Amino acid sequence: MNVKTIGIIGSGVAGLTTAKSLQNAGFTCEIFEKSQKLGGVWTVGYHNFGLQEPSKLYEFPDYPMPESYPQLPSGEQIRSYLEDYAHHFQLFDKIHFNCIVNQLEPTPENRWILHYTNRETGQTTQKKFDFIVVSTGLYSNPYVPKIPEREVFSGKVLHSSEYKSPDLIKNRKVTVVGFGKSALDIATDATQWADNVTLVFKNAYWPVPLRILGLIDFRIILLNRLVGGFLPLYQRPDKWEENLHKYFPWLVWVFWRFVEIILRLQYRMKECNTIPSHPIEQGVFAQGFIPRDETYKMMRQGKIQVQRTTIEQFTPDGLVLGNGLHLDSDVVIFATGWKSNNSFLPTAFQSTVEDDGVYLYRHIIHPDLPSLAFIGWASTFANSLTTYLEVIWLTHLLKGKIKLPEREVMLQEISQMKRWKRSFIPPISGRGSLLQAHLWHYHDELLRDLSINPYRKHNIIAEWLQDYRPTDYRNI
Repeated sequence: MNVKTIGIIGSGVAGLTTAKSLQNAGFTCEIFEKSQKLGGVWTVGYHNFGLQEPSKLYEFPDYPMPESYPQLPSGEQIRSYLEDYAHHFQLFDKIHFNCIVNQLEPTPENRWILHYTNRETGQTTQKKFDFIVVSTGLYSNPYVPKIPEREVFSGKVLHSSEYKSPDLIKNRKVTVVGFGKSALDIATDATQWADNVTLVFKNAYWPVPLRILGLIDFRIILLNRLVGGFLPLYQRPDKWEENLHKYFPWLVWVFWRFVEIILRLQYRMKECNTIPSHPIEQGVFAQGFIPRDETYKMMRQGKIQVQRTTIEQFTPDGLVLGNGLHLDSDVVIFATGWKSNNSFLPTAFQSTVEDDGVYLYRHIIHPDLPSLAFIGWASTFANSLTTYLEVIWLTHLLKGKIKLPEREVMLQEISQMKRWKRSFIPPISGRGSLLQAHLWHYHDELLRDLSINPYRKHNIIAEWLQDYRPTDYRNI
């Protein structure tokens, strides 16, 4: 690839990491950001939102978070951290703020014309680049399901991203729809201000505590190589993992049932009516999250009412639920997630989008669009670290240190990935991007492509029993 100029779409974690690394590698980069400030999802968070995993798992390997930050920093602290990162690596002058990318137009010579509109002036412009990196992530457009009779409802209907202030719910009857991190956070926060709070959800998900039984860091249990072998087998598992599942399937089954028992006891999930329908080794790939300690307690105490059912329709003063109950509501907050915005991407990409997402070679490259990369689309329990390693992989590719396989080889591998993921991950819209607790398998794969030793620990005991963190990759 004869690449000199690179356009980067998005200035969140993925966009900033990409710009910093490619700039250091000698490429000329420009970032296009639709908002008036950097930070991606960290600029559109709900009231009182924050990081749901320990800061040392989320920090950039080459730029540690301040020691003054708590274990779970607030959203504003993360955004400040990203701004400091951009200042430190001199990225601000590379960013075009308030610019909406309308279209990526391919050229005959396999380059791109990027069409964009300035939101302030309304002016539409185009720029030509040798290569494009899409770093908008999986969460671009708020998703609110279509519920019949919404127009008759006299109260307020919000997406979780619109819940910016408690003033919206003070002294109101509040219904929160969903069971992800944002739904539980908002329901918990709302108990301080609302007259009553009801959580409505159809499917529950397994919580991942910061400390198992309040004692053991969850990373030690779930994010080391040994326990990784107990997960549903990776697409290309190690031999010892294959043998474990072949000769000792009972041990794998017993291990996960033991974990489920611990979590059910720790959160008293039966009392809350929140036991998931999927076993944890599958469910952790669907919607694993770290809840606040007080959330389940509030469910048990009735401060958060639980309705595990569907919503049939709105009424003037509330909702009719699938269990026949009428739920009086003044404010309904849909914490129902986000949809990707693929509207600006070329037809060759659009035609390969499936119901369960997009499948890419190494979660980065589309076989028919080799001059277009997607960074930050692989979802793991350490997204910033995953992004960092993806960018290193991409930099090697653009510098000619590695080469892409033939198109047919990439397509074959993607086909295998589909079969693998669909064999155990529940059918959800983002399945094509999910890796979650398989993060170290994926990280190993990226490093092996680059002929870099993936084993980063100092001794064999640590290698198998310690979790991997950004600091382990700091010298790459």
